[in-house]
Amino acid sequence: MLKRLILILPLLPTLLFAEALPDVNLSTEEKLNHIVNHDRAFQAHTERVRDPFVFRGPDNAFYMTGTTAGSHWGEIIGIRIWRSENLAEWEDLGFVWDLFKNAKPQNTWHFNQPVKRPDFKNPKAVWAPEIHFLNQTWWVPHCLNGGGHGLLKSKSGNIEGPYETLDRFGYPGIDGHLYQEPDGTTYYMYQADKLARMHDDMSGLAEPFVELEHDGNHPLGYEGILMLKMGNHYVWIASGRYGYEPTNTYDLYYAISDNIRGPYGKRRMAIKNAGHGNLFQDNAGRWWATAFDHEFTDDWTLWLVPLEIEVTADDVHFHVKDPRFQPTKEDHDFVKHLAKTGIPAKWESKSPWWRPEE
Repeated sequence: MLKRLILILPLLPTLLFAEALPDVNLSTEEKLNHIVNHDRAFQAHTERVRDPFVFRGPDNAFYMTGTTAGSHWGEIIGIRIWRSENLAEWEDLGFVWDLFKNAKPQNTWHFNQPVKRPDFKNPKAVWAPEIHFLNQTWWVPHCLNGGGHGLLKSKSGNIEGPYETLDRFGYPGIDGHLYQEPDGTTYYMYQADKLARMHDDMSGLAEPFVELEHDGNHPLGYEGILMLKMGNHYVWIASGRYGYEPTNTYDLYYAISDNIRGPYGKRRMAIKNAGHGNLFQDNAGRWWATAFDHEFTDDWTLWLVPLEIEVTADDVHFHVKDPRFQPTKEDHDFVKHLAKTGIPAKWESKSPWWRPEE
């Protein structure tokens, strides 16, 4: 027995160290292996970015943007874009739109609304931009840290712009998002549950916003709305944290309907630790979710989380392949509990980022 123990012990530090290695600062080859294996989440990009959004363009390349400056960090306020052929190597296209260089001379809506905290390093900061290629050009939903949201449109049809600013679509509120049907009908959404159809030329809204509803007494989320179509099902996704589950994680929730306006079914947790991320398929058809704010990284950077999505005639199921991002039984049970009870009375009027006591 002693001889066997001696043979095993020298292996333990190596095994434990290998397991403890974070999936950060990887080589291109290591990242490509993760992509092909599609079984483990990893840091795909090292720049500091919140709310990362990845879109596969008409050239089958991938474009990424996100929050690159906030109230207390970042020097340039605007929209920065990266491009990748393989999700492992990223080319920096720079800032395609600068709030103060491009928008201020035109006195756009960004400068015609109150500043909530003039004492902040960046009293005005652009939050949670997305990038979409629709109607033969590029569109950037975005919002301000003090509230207010709208769209940028590339006047050239190129990702580099130049971009024109459409009128503000709403105030307050944050986290604009676009969804387009195969027939070209386009919807603009924001916050966690607001939806309105756009004019055919996407110049503005064709109707007032409606509020999406689901089967349950607890909100789907409080920000980060995302809409996808899978089979015959509309998959409505939103983000929530603290007061929305018992653990200190920032997560994606979803509900489905056969009508984009609902009503939607039961609320479920889709992906743990992927709050305000988006979902996309790579060129091999593999599904990924973006993530940035979780315990497996020291800073806000783009992580890619592998998943499979099972679509049946009656439902949509998310199968997260990395256990670190899988909802637990406790998570699912708590979500079901909140569906019945709604927000506990002691949580009323609290900030969404408030952490309930254990």
